[in-house]
Amino acid sequence: MSSIISVKDLNLWYGSSQALKNVNLEINKNCITALIGPSGCGKSTTLRMIAGLEEITEGEIEDDEL
Repeated sequence: MSSIISVKDLNLWYGSSQALKNVNLEINKNCITALIGPSGCGKSTTLRMIAGLEEITEGEIEDDEL
């Protein structure tokens, strides 16, 4: 199955505090995908980075069909 979004080794730093550490994610075409986890674990921040609303400190996001 082909992925439309690929997140590789995503990291986000706010000064000396690391908000995201080595996030890897593949979102496939024609599939429903959900990010779940406890409050404060980085779900919204990851989605903001995918949307281009938050600057990436390290890693890469590839969008094949957006």
